[in-house]
Amino acid sequence: MRKIGIMGGTFDPIHNGHLTAAEEVRQRLGLHEVIFVPAGTPPLKDAAKTASARHRRIMCEMATRDNPNFSVSTMEIDREGTSYTIDTIAQFVRDRPDAELFFIVGADAADNFQKWYKFQSILKMCKIVVTTRPGNPLDEGLAAKYGQRIIYVPISDIDISSTQIRDSIARGKFVRYFMPCCVSDYIHSQGLYIGQFEHFKRILQIDLSAERFAHSLSVVDEAEKLGLRHGQGEAALEKLLLAALLHDCAKNFCDERSFAQIKEFCRCEGFALDDFFADAPWLAHSFVGAVRAKAKFGVKDPEVLDAIAGHTFGKPNMTIIDKIIYIADFIEATRAPNDARSHARKLAYEDLDAAMIYILRHTIEKTAARGLPVYKDSELALRNLEENYG
Repeated sequence: MRKIGIMGGTFDPIHNGHLTAAEEVRQRLGLHEVIFVPAGTPPLKDAAKTASARHRRIMCEMATRDNPNFSVSTMEIDREGTSYTIDTIAQFVRDRPDAELFFIVGADAADNFQKWYKFQSILKMCKIVVTTRPGNPLDEGLAAKYGQRIIYVPISDIDISSTQIRDSIARGKFVRYFMPCCVSDYIHSQGLYIGQFEHFKRILQIDLSAERFAHSLSVVDEAEKLGLRHGQGEAALEKLLLAALLHDCAKNFCDERSFAQIKEFCRCEGFALDDFFADAPWLAHSFVGAVRAKAKFGVKDPEVLDAIAGHTFGKPNMTIIDKIIYIADFIEATRAPNDARSHARKLAYEDLDAAMIYILRHTIEKTAARGLPVYKDSELALRNLEENYG
């Protein structure tokens, strides 16, 4: 009798953990083949947050094509309505009446096993193979209740999940070695899972010069490091990364337009631009950046917008997010190294306020030495910090 493994799942996306589990179960139980069955409309998933069935089917086919013992079935995708495991197993029983069927699931799925639609009927038609990782306790109650119809197979501990991959892609993180290269290349080419952050990156890559775009990504990296160093939680880090990415979103916009055009743009968006910038409109890019982040990118978070607006000159009563963006912009790695930047970097990872005072003093003195006017916000920011922190 031919022994067939069936591996169902959303596969959103398929990754090396799925493939390793399937191959180890195949070898351990002596299966002749393993058939991957991507879900059509999975009943326990939010369809609005799931890649289309077509994309998931293509990724499964790409991931399995190099293993002659693997194949992909589209029966759940082709079936109309919500996909239930009972329907899939029943179809395999009809199509392969002489085969012994093994339905492969992870331990996390087995936790919800008794919530599956007609799960007792499933057990009559096939055996359930539950893959377990080292250190994960077996569900003795489930095994005792259903006996030999449930088989536990320990597999290699590969700490990868589809959720982790989607979240990483949305943050612009590297995921290439979590899955076959053909799958990661497909995800990139189709723009899957990119999320708001990655979407904004793609817009900025067009809007900014190559040098300015590289600077923005370097500020993102620096802001994240500073945020982690100074104990910022997940919510604050999200704000930091977004403010860092968009802090120069109006740089080219201001470089290419007259002050009158820039001022009119701000007026139309409800912001009055200071006439201080009439002779040097490019210096207004931080304020215009906050206006543009709201108008073009749809950013509504006042903390993010304030950090963008204050990253060039600072301001009184700066929040920790304001300070980190201001400092990260000054010390990031693509800027030309000098003594002031080196000292500011050292201070930044020890004391943000000391770094702020040092950078503000340095910038104000340098501006004055060149015979240029100092914007009032810088002087107010420095005075406020000195009064509070010495």
